[in-house]
Amino acid sequence: MTIGTTPRQADLWRGTAAVCEGRVGEQSIWAVLYHQGDRLFAEELFADLFAEVGRRSVPPRIVATVMVLQRLQGCSDREAVEAFCFDARWKYACGGLAYDYPGFSHTVLVDMRARLAASDRPERIFAVTVAAARQAGLVGVRRVLDSTPLYDAVASQGARSKIRETRRDETRRGSGACGVAARHGAGHTTMIMPVAGNANAAAHGLKPTSGSQSGTWD
Repeated sequence: MTIGTTPRQADLWRGTAAVCEGRVGEQSIWAVLYHQGDRLFAEELFADLFAEVGRRSVPPRIVATVMVLQRLQGCSDREAVEAFCFDARWKYACGGLAYDYPGFSHTVLVDMRARLAASDRPERIFAVTVAAARQAGLVGVRRVLDSTPLYDAVASQGARSKIRETRRDETRRGSGACGVAARHGAGHTTMIMPVAGNANAAAHGLKPTSGSQSGTWD
């Protein structure tokens, strides 16, 4: 896979810059990444991660920006690429991209983290961003980005993604097989489910307070 080329800023009518400029703070992380992203995430910064032949990757300038915002927002991979698709600020931060600029799979983030982790400078994306945040006086941004090295984030992000996927699968199976009905009350949720549902919930450490087929689950 060869390194993708950073797209030029979209025209006035199709680009996100026209809407976001003046609406996000001049010293916000959105503005910093928009104005300095081409310098911070130049193609040369990622040249060692890609081959000289093969299909083009998603431009690293875009992927790096999404990774920084993902870290700041505490998003999963899927949530981050969804935000890139639907939140104008994310495309603005990525270089004032057009509203209809195509999205990409969450596996692109997984692949980039793996490439960085195997390199001599796994922390490069956050290192240059922390430096820019320091220069712009963004103390909170600097603290978040500088709190955990990337090589730790690689493992934790992968683990979090697997946990979310497992929970999502369990929810689908539970709702399909048990027909769960829930009512949220003060500090608890009342669950009504068949015996199989109780067994499944008990396996997850939940205890019914009354009845074999219905009760309050703490």
